[in-house]
Amino acid sequence: MSLQPRAKAWIALAGAIFVVHLIVAVLCTPSFALTMFGDAVPCALLIIAILAARENFAIERGVLPLFWKMMAAGLFQMLLSQAFWFYYDALRRNSSPSPVIGDVLFLLAHVFFLSAFVLRPNSASAGRGLRLRHLDFALLTFWWLALYGYFALPWQSVLQDFSKYNPAYYLLAFIQHLVIILILAAVCKRSSGLWRMFYACFALTFVLIAVGNLLLSVAIDNGSYYASSFYDTPFFLSLVLFTVTASLGPSLQPVEDQTPNREIKQSLWTARIAMGAILSLPVIALLGTFERKIPGNVADFRLRLVFGAMLLLSGLVFRKLTLLARELAQLVQLSQSSLENLRSVQAQVSHTEKLSALGRLAAGAAHEISNPLTAILGYSELLTDVPALSPSDRESALVIQKQVHRAQAAVTSLRDKLRNPDSVHPTSVVKPAES
Repeated sequence: MSLQPRAKAWIALAGAIFVVHLIVAVLCTPSFALTMFGDAVPCALLIIAILAARENFAIERGVLPLFWKMMAAGLFQMLLSQAFWFYYDALRRNSSPSPVIGDVLFLLAHVFFLSAFVLRPNSASAGRGLRLRHLDFALLTFWWLALYGYFALPWQSVLQDFSKYNPAYYLLAFIQHLVIILILAAVCKRSSGLWRMFYACFALTFVLIAVGNLLLSVAIDNGSYYASSFYDTPFFLSLVLFTVTASLGPSLQPVEDQTPNREIKQSLWTARIAMGAILSLPVIALLGTFERKIPGNVADFRLRLVFGAMLLLSGLVFRKLTLLARELAQLVQLSQSSLENLRSVQAQVSHTEKLSALGRLAAGAAHEISNPLTAILGYSELLTDVPALSPSDRESALVIQKQVHRAQAAVTSLRDKLRNPDSVHPTSVVKPAES
């Protein structure tokens, strides 16, 4: 494996920015300038990671181009989130801005990452059956947004209680990271060679993001967090690893999946997950009714959100079922057409076999008929050579020879036709020669 020169340049630039962060974290004390610097570092690292991922867009191997575009979209969502935090910290000097936009963008970024890994870029057959993946992506996106809206959003939009908003948000983000890490660990275990290194790098990346978020949550609760401190180091290092992992893209080669019917099984699991996502919302709402000390306005907000989310998710599932039913109808029609073609071919084969058997029978009969005809022809020729034969008898012998020749011609014609069954129509009849 050899890295391209431009990939080495991106890695070197990202590493240099990370080293600068470490130096600043050691030497500088908390200040507004340090906060702005701490918000600018992840933006710079994410831009580098996006540029490194973009180098892989032209790879024409399986679903790798789509995979890298999904990863770049996730990184761009994360960039928008970090840019919002830059704007958020700038506004905090004079107002109390809402963190909702930045948090939503951060959660959506991980939906892109999760959808990209579900594509299984290591499989050469993974490009089959992508027709309904956009609906699966929409289901996954709205489900995560519904969870965020149920557990975290009321404490910001209804009560503005950060002591309850922050733990709920960081718990959701941790669950997202844990799901991605488990998927990467399972895929890494089944992979080998460069693909195992690839998935292991991504697994380490999201472990660092999860650890960084946990540290941020604890530091914010303790009041000890400030931007560009060592609390940000795991997250910044994960962004550097994004660039490093993207540099492996040109060396990756999809391999054939040895598991039979992998795409069908994955489609079934996707449908089950979609139904589970819909059914989980009323269950969550039901369990929420047993939660004590929940303000009435928060409970009302959650109830309305659950009903709206179920309506939206049910509409997406109905759309997916409609498309699946349409594809099923097309497959049934195709199967019926194939069955009719098969019956036609079977009829032709049966007709050919009958003609072949008739040809073998006719060949034997022609052989048996040719022998006496040859004898008759020979004796009639001998008769014509007898000097004492009367003119009328000689004429009769010549007529016998002529009829024998016609009979032999008819036998030869029948034999030739039955040797080539394609030239014989099932309704054709071999007519004898006229006298």
